[in-house]
Formats: sequence, C-alpha cells, structure tokens
Amino acid sequence: MAIRRLCTILAVFIVLGFCLPGMKAQKNSKPLTKQDVLDLLAGDVPPERVAAIVRERGVSFELTRAVEEQIRQAGGNDELLKVVREVAPKPSASPAGRAVLLIDAKPGGARVYLDDEPVGTTSPEGRLKLSSLSPGAHRVRLAHRDFQDHEETVQLTSGETTRVNTNLVAAATTPVQTPAQPGATVTNPTPAVTGAPGYLGVRPAGQQPAGSKGVVISDAAAGAPADRAGLKPSDTIISIGGREVRTPQELEAALAGHKAGETVEVTWSSGGSVTTKSIQLSARWVGASDQPGIVRLPVMHDHGSSGRDYCVGVMAIGNGMIQYASTNGTHAFNFPLRDVDEATKNVAYLANLNAFHIRLVKGDIYNFVALDSHGQFQPPDAVLAAIDHAMGKP
Repeated sequence: MAIRRLCTILAVFIVLGFCLPGMKAQKNSKPLTKQDVLDLLAGDVPPERVAAIVRERGVSFELTRAVEEQIRQAGGNDELLKVVREVAPKPSASPAGRAVLLIDAKPGGARVYLDDEPVGTTSPEGRLKLSSLSPGAHRVRLAHRDFQDHEETVQLTSGETTRVNTNLVAAATTPVQTPAQPGATVTNPTPAVTGAPGYLGVRPAGQQPAGSKGVVISDAAAGAPADRAGLKPSDTIISIGGREVRTPQELEAALAGHKAGETVEVTWSSGGSVTTKSIQLSARWVGASDQPGIVRLPVMHDHGSSGRDYCVGVMAIGNGMIQYASTNGTHAFNFPLRDVDEATKNVAYLANLNAFHIRLVKGDIYNFVALDSHGQFQPPDAVLAAIDHAMGKP
C-alpha cells in the first residue's frame, strides 16, 4: 500500500512539472490527459489546485458524461468540472481526423452505449451512425428489453468507418427469485460486510416474566445466527460475551458493542438446562415475504472510490419503487421506477466485481455490487431481474 501511495505521489510531481529535491525544476506545458487529472486527485491535490493547473495547461480529452463521472468519483468538484469543460477540446464539426461507427443490429430499437454512456437508439431497421468519435478502443453495448445485451470492443481509426453487425439473441425467461426464508441473514461476512452492526437474530418477548434472570425471547429469525445455534422461542438469554443481560435494553446494548463477523459467547437457558456457545454475528438484511410485492436483496453501495469506500445494506424492489438503506445508516435512497432510465451491469467501472448501476432519467448514476446470503460478491442477475419485473419488462 505504501509503495502504491509513493507511486501516486511521484506521478503527481511529474504531472505538475516538479522534481524531487536536488533536481532542477522543469516547466511542463503539455496538456493534461484524463489520467493526469485522475492521478492528481488520487494524490490528494485539492480540486481547486487541479483546476488552476487545468486552466494553465489545458486538457487533451473531451468531457463526456462518462469522463465527468470518473472525475467526480476521484474527488473532483463542480468548479473543477467547469474549468475542464471550458478548456476541453470540442467535437470537430468536420469528420476529418475523427472516426465513424456504424451499427447494424437486428432487431431495431436497441439502446446503444459507448463506454457506458448512452449515445442513441437504433432505428426500426436496426441502424445507427455515430460520427466525430475519438479514435482508439471503445466498448460498445447494445441493450434491448427482449434480448440479451451484446457487448464488444471496437478499435476506431481516424478518418475511417468501423461497423458493428450483429443479431441480438433472445433473452431467456428467468423467474424472479426471492429469498427462501424471511429474515435471512448474511452468515459468513467477508470484508464487504465486516464492520456492519452485529446481528444475532432474536426478538425479546414483549412482556418479560416477573423474576426472570435474563431476557426471554419470543422469536429467533429463521436462518439467523441464533436460530442456527439452537435458540428457540421462550429461551432465556443470560449473557452476551460474558456480560449479563437482564432487560431487552441491556441485551441490545451488549450486542451493540460487536460487529458483523465477530464471534461472541452467548449463554442461555432452555427447559432448565444452560447452554453456552460461541456464535458468529452476521450483518442483518430483511427477507422478502414481510411485504407482498416487495423483493429485498443484500447489496453493497459503492461511494465512488473504486470499491475502497462503501456501505452495505438492503435493496427493496417493488410497488413502484427501488429503495436502498444501509445497515449502518450511512445512505438511504428512494427511486420511483418512473425516474429510472436503466439498471444494468457495468462494462468498465468495478466490472471485476460484477457491479451494476442504476441510472436515473436526470443522469445520476448509483453503483452497487450484489451480495449473496453469505456476504460474498455475486453476479447481479437476481437484482436486475427483480427490477425488470417491477418495471413490467418480460
């Protein structure tokens, strides 16, 4: 980690045109590339200082929506983006020196994305021509509600036309899967869920018996740590991690001192016998059967730092909404389905984690990674199928 940090700092020095002590300073007037700007922000150079450098030297890239999102994710602010927008080269009105992409895909009506940015929809005949594109490698994705996505990388050449010809493959019909058990929990936390509040999965009885020497529980959620350890309704929890508990409030306070993934000793009595077991706490998420028409699935919400900063929570899908709430209260979102432009897998950003994003009609993008019931990263097929179902797609 230290080596990586040092490399970033050295890159910042190089971009700024400075040298290390003992070396002669050199002025660098070459326009900044997109990576130069991202490296400066990653090296903790304030956005205001980056904006000043951009104004002085200019940039060599166009500010597309995808590039703007990358700069924001790296720590850029509105002022920096304003300066970049002012000095960035504008798309040439002439095709000279630019590249053309011609798409011919059957059937028509497919949405076309270039490097994760929507650029148009094919005609009923399945054609779309994109002119004045930057030469180089680009990722093309075609999305149609009734067909599987088609993705390929194209190499665009200056002054030439590159063609994408394909027949989209019909999508397989997959029923929306809901969790098998209400109150299912993350049972084997990975770093993605470690740090969330610890969850045992018991509900104290509303009326505690007089003279009870612990906390009588009315329920142990199916699949939760307590249920797997053998706790049952009417059992009495005596202590958590060696700390005696006599009221529901004391039970809650004892659990609050532990995080998901921690193992604690729980002592309880049942029918006159006393049991002590080491139980691994989990991170809590809610099952799907407590509200009709709602599917709830565990996800990780990325905060825009390439997976280094995130919160873990539950995505609830149905009844005209997509909602997200983190287990630690960091974030909560409510997206009316009418405001959702698309929900689909990522082509580039966090693609190694099978990330997916929700793009709103107004352009905001939210990135997520699906988790299974053990807190492991998994493909987002179940989440995306639930969203498609809620939006009325076949």
